Amino acid sequence: MYAAYEALPDDLKRRAAKLRIKHDGTYNSGGYLRAGVTAIDDPRVSSGVFHPLICTHPETGRCCLYLGRRRNAYIEGLSLKQSEALLDEIWSYATRREIAWYNRWRVGDIVLWDNRCTMHRREPFDPGARRIMLRTQIKGETKPTA
Repeated sequence: MYAAYEALPDDLKRRAAKLRIKHDGTYNSGGYLRAGVTAIDDPRVSSGVFHPLICTHPETGRCCLYLGRRRNAYIEGLSLKQSEALLDEIWSYATRREIAWYNRWRVGDIVLWDNRCTMHRREPFDPGARRIMLRTQIKGETKPTA
């Protein structure tokens, strides 16, 4: 998300630096409603945690976008219409093809990323294909900071 931040126009960087974004807690990464949570389509009142929209990476000192998932995201203090418009604008920078990594999987590939400055997703895959996924976490900062 370094490149996405760097691609923002200066006025948008200045505006975003003061804002916090709610990372939705209603749905999991698969898009399914979390156990014990009631479906709410208004992100202003849905469950979630607020984080700075622009974070400073604790190791590199570089600024990056910290978006979370798009569904039910909300920018604190804005009307829903304003929040949606601003999120759409910012996501248009974050999802540019020229700043994305596309892995062409081969047997034996290992991919590692830093969740503090990376946004990731996968393309659909053959459900009959064999996949082995392992996850590890490295202890670090507990909260993203502006």
